[in-house]
Amino acid sequence: MASSKPAVRHASHNHPLRGHKAQAEEEIICSGCDLDLIGAAFKCTKSECDYFLHKSCFELPRENRHKSHPDHPLTLLYSPPYESSAFTCDACGEYGSGFVYNCSVCQYDVHVGCVSMPETVEREGHVHLLTLLYRSPYQNGLFFHCDECHDTVPNNLWSYYCKECDYGTHLHSCAVEEEPKRGGGGSGNTSRNNGGRSSAASDLSAMLKAQREMERMQIELDMAMQRAKIAKKSRKHMLKMI
Repeated sequence: MASSKPAVRHASHNHPLRGHKAQAEEEIICSGCDLDLIGAAFKCTKSECDYFLHKSCFELPRENRHKSHPDHPLTLLYSPPYESSAFTCDACGEYGSGFVYNCSVCQYDVHVGCVSMPETVEREGHVHLLTLLYRSPYQNGLFFHCDECHDTVPNNLWSYYCKECDYGTHLHSCAVEEEPKRGGGGSGNTSRNNGGRSSAASDLSAMLKAQREMERMQIELDMAMQRAKIAKKSRKHMLKMI
């Protein structure tokens, strides 16, 4: 039986798309942002085509004038503009291979998820709102360390920061490994063990980090194979000239 939902077009895909409510058990990855897809979405009408988009990715504007890059507008591209078919996000420092907001003049690239991060956020365990910064809060060569995972945050990457407390974190939540609590009882450290919410958040963050690491390894493998093909063609060409 044909679906009653109307088909729509999106410039990123050759086939029509149709509205879809994605469930967690389907384990769908958005073809736009490369992240897990649950809830309102669009899917390709062709049964053999595994193309899905978040509703929010479907509705992204083609141009974004962002405070992080005031000199030029950022243009939405449906694939990275580089030979490697990948990019490194100038906001979070992670790899990407899907939709990207790009400045062709500066080769400045931002994940579509990063570009819409809010200007202030709450972090569990900190009383003040943290403000989004587009570079390190420190000058004169000082290193900025994330107060959640204690890793160094490169000076050029975005972060969240509380100036009053000199407290800052990576742009995205960090997965922090904690020692299991021993001894009797459950009254202590309720902020970290309230209903398992912190554990669930850490598990999700770790899963996304692992997913991005696998994607990075695949990209490196693809690039190595491309270099090998180019080298092989070059050798054949040289042999023909002898």
